[in-house]
Amino acid sequence: MIATNFDQFRRWALGDLVDNLTRATFAEWLVGQALGVIGPDEVRLEWDAADFRYRGKPIEVKAGGRGQRWGQNKPSTVRYDIARRQEAWNASTGEWEPHDVPLRNADVYVFCLHTPVMATNENVADLSCWEFRVVAAAVLDNKLGDQKTVGITTLDGLAKSVGWDGLRTAVDAALGGGS
Repeated sequence: MIATNFDQFRRWALGDLVDNLTRATFAEWLVGQALGVIGPDEVRLEWDAADFRYRGKPIEVKAGGRGQRWGQNKPSTVRYDIARRQEAWNASTGEWEPHDVPLRNADVYVFCLHTPVMATNENVADLSCWEFRVVAAAVLDNKLGDQKTVGITTLDGLAKSVGWDGLRTAVDAALGGGS
């Protein structure tokens, strides 16, 4: 029988921050920390309709990176999923909630971009290597309609890039005011 060593499991499962899934989870954690919505004993809730609730509103976090674990000839072209959904999973009730009209399941989207082309565990963990663009779902609806994905160039026309320390202010503004 294998003795369970939780720290060893964490290193094995989550030790490669450059991996796209782990980097995306790390980006969610960065946003949750900036917004102050992750408690010290809280565990990540997978598959809910939105990643967080902040000021009672659903927030969706999307992450991408210019650099990947595999060899690259050029930086990755980053695109984020913003498709409207026909239904949403409510993790607290354990049920699907249908939408009469497809909609985006969050009020605000936070688009996280890890910028270095040579991605490493060290620079993924470095806040200065991340850019964040915060866009209200209403803006996505108004400007992009039924568009299913969005790239950085389009996002730059919708929102100013901010650092981690400006994230809460940008989310508050996207929600329509201060906290």
